[in-house]
Amino acid sequence: MLASRSGGLLPLLVAIVMSLASLTHAQDLLGRWFSTTPGLTNGTATVARDVPALDDDPEADEPEPWGFGDLRSLPRDAEGGFAVPPGAWSATLETYCLYAGKPGPRVGDGYLYSPALTGTHAAIVTRLLERASTTPQIPQEDIQSLIWAVLAHARYSSLPPGPRRAADVLLTAQDIATIEANVKERASQAVRDRVLPRLPQPLQTLLETEARLRDLLATGASYAEQAAAAVPDREPDPTPNDRDIPAGRWSMSGSYLLRLHPEGYARTRVDIVLPEATDVVRDDRGRITSLRGADGFATEVEYDDQVAPLVIPGEPDLRGYPFRRVTARLRVDGRDESFTIEREGWTFAGRMTGNGEVEDMAARDADVATGASGPSAAPRAQARGSSSRYADAASRYKDAKRQMDKYKAPSQKDVDNLSDTGHYQKGVKAALGSSADAKAKWLDNHFTRLARAAAYIACRLAGGCDPDEPKGKTFKPGGAATPGKNGSQLVGISGR
Repeated sequence: MLASRSGGLLPLLVAIVMSLASLTHAQDLLGRWFSTTPGLTNGTATVARDVPALDDDPEADEPEPWGFGDLRSLPRDAEGGFAVPPGAWSATLETYCLYAGKPGPRVGDGYLYSPALTGTHAAIVTRLLERASTTPQIPQEDIQSLIWAVLAHARYSSLPPGPRRAADVLLTAQDIATIEANVKERASQAVRDRVLPRLPQPLQTLLETEARLRDLLATGASYAEQAAAAVPDREPDPTPNDRDIPAGRWSMSGSYLLRLHPEGYARTRVDIVLPEATDVVRDDRGRITSLRGADGFATEVEYDDQVAPLVIPGEPDLRGYPFRRVTARLRVDGRDESFTIEREGWTFAGRMTGNGEVEDMAARDADVATGASGPSAAPRAQARGSSSRYADAASRYKDAKRQMDKYKAPSQKDVDNLSDTGHYQKGVKAALGSSADAKAKWLDNHFTRLARAAAYIACRLAGGCDPDEPKGKTFKPGGAATPGKNGSQLVGISGR
């Protein structure tokens, strides 16, 4: 019934239409003419947990070297799901507009992953996205037109040949019967002029776009005309529930991490990382001495305790420690190989609060850079750049702490592991990267594995990546790329 779907909006609509008909007739007309909620209701409240700790470092010269393999090369199940082993995988997949009337993704827009669609049309649209993977003979444009028809409450029998053929192949008889039962008719111009101006602007846009799409589909309009109506070229409208999500933000879904880069609404690059389990080993001062995986990966450090640690103003329990020796290990073609460098790099270690006095640190950085001496000077290698490294680390620590408070992550230990591993990762990369050794390609591979070790620890903080779970996972199509800006387009993910 319309009353159950429209809540407080129904009395307003009934009052508007009462002059045209009796109460019973008015409700019947409203049910035939208007849908007061969108068929899909995904928004920022339905997304998987995001992982701010893995945002790209704004000061890094290059993005994190994940070492992506081809997602399309992986085995697939009968429903088109990808069997994902540990590692990093990427592919650009066909995707679909799921909200008629909202503008498409733009460069710089941040999107998060919704594993499942929600709303009255979720089951049918999910089926279309899943079955698209196993029916490459059906053109993407025909599937998209069919999705628009479902969202716009169009009549199956009035669809053009392309989307109608897609419905016959991809949907069940019950699905098609449901589409016919949800058909909305075109209201008279008099009723539209009277009703629409009194509705909230987002609902006006939705109803007008649905009506326009029904007309276009019934008259056999071109795909370009349908797309122009469904995905307007304009800026998204701001909403109270918008979130500031940077482009490339990772989401956590069970034991894998996923990020989405929509290229318009019709193509989206999907990056997936299933990080290998990593052990964090510490010394009696609580400093990380190694990160180690079962696959032969390890980084090991020895600290130079002949040098006094760097003091961080405002951080009583945090210090900067120089490395005496850094060793990187990898297993290559069954052989354990290693590379060592001495007296390069440093890391923060200890319990952080995020309340350090960055201005004092910046002044010390300037003293080091100019060779100044005096009370604020600290002419040691680990002092150089400490203010910028601390500012980035403090921001990530606060994000991690908020995430623990929000999601009730396993423990403060996980927060400390994430924070310290971030410091350690930067220090190790700086130390090893200082060498012009011929092992540059080998080190690139090590840094790739080091990035996934950090990802594993971030995933554990977010409550996922249980080391006791089976190692392989399945990524199934049918979810959505959900914008941080709710006025932007919702993008459905297929597997082809």
